[in-house]
Amino acid sequence: MSRWPPAIRCVGGPTVALGSVMGAAVHRTKASHGLRSGPPAACVSRPRRQAPAAARPSACPEIDCIRHLLPHRVIAAAQRRAQSIGVGAERVLICADAITEESYLTALAHSLGTVYAPLRDIARADCPLDDDRLIEAAAAGLLPLRAGRGLVWIVAPRGFMARRLADPNEPRPEPDAFRLTSSDRLRHFVEQHCQRALGRRAADGLRLGQPLFSNAPRAQGRRAMTAVFRAMLAFVFFATAPLMIIESLSGLLCALFLAAAMLRLLGAILPNRASAAPVQSDDRKVPIYTIICALYREQRVAADLVAAIRALDYPPEKLDVKFVLEADDAETRRALARLHLGPPFEILIAPPVGPRTKSLFRNSRCTT
Repeated sequence: MSRWPPAIRCVGGPTVALGSVMGAAVHRTKASHGLRSGPPAACVSRPRRQAPAAARPSACPEIDCIRHLLPHRVIAAAQRRAQSIGVGAERVLICADAITEESYLTALAHSLGTVYAPLRDIARADCPLDDDRLIEAAAAGLLPLRAGRGLVWIVAPRGFMARRLADPNEPRPEPDAFRLTSSDRLRHFVEQHCQRALGRRAADGLRLGQPLFSNAPRAQGRRAMTAVFRAMLAFVFFATAPLMIIESLSGLLCALFLAAAMLRLLGAILPNRASAAPVQSDDRKVPIYTIICALYREQRVAADLVAAIRALDYPPEKLDVKFVLEADDAETRRALARLHLGPPFEILIAPPVGPRTKSLFRNSRCTT
């Protein structure tokens, strides 16, 4: 597995101004984390028409909008790495702290003739979906909002969506029909307006939807009836079954027990023949992994946990690390804030609904 190339990691200076794109910072400063405040702008305002840029052949058209903002060697290194691991070049630049996600999306929206929507002043009534459908739509990176008599779609690009939007050879919607936003902004909007629905899904979704996969306690009456039925069935079997069948069943159980014991004994005696050479894999074929770390009062191990995740032999651009905390766990939040985490790390707060367990934390992140 490969890490970031030096050409991307070492861009001169702690902060490079974004220039014409509303003065946003290209580099993430060490003091910035969480949601960043951007210039005040109405989410559903009508964008000014921009003259379409001349189409040029590019292996990574998604970063054509910021080529003039970063050194050529950084752009070239990002393109090479994106092609080697199978992700968008903007993901490489964002994970390497060469540019923030909001700065990139602002530049991309400007090049497409639309605007970046921070979703700060949008009311819940502006979205026509109910809470459950809103959660599902946001999980796909889409959010419909009312704009006058029609709808405008808020898009949080994921995967290769930015490349398809920027490619002049691909069909794209009219600039008036969509806006761009970041995944953080979209998630924050959903958590702000659908907190109870998220908590209800996390606490009861698996139990109601797939009860066989849930370890939630069953109703006491049903459990008692099931136990009585099983006891009666066993009594009837041993009272009516012939002695030969009972002895055969006992012999079978003994054989299974001895086989399991022999298997454990052989596993302890036989040498471990693990391969000495590490297995090499194609970074383009490895999937994106989401690591959900449910933490509570674990500020002492936060730094070690982050260091261990950063040391993983896996492309950082294909990691999605979520630290899920409780609202009253200020110590762990401060410990993580001191580490100045950037991509692929994300700090989330679990909704205060249902039981306060780590299973709830994990389920709450799977619903967004």
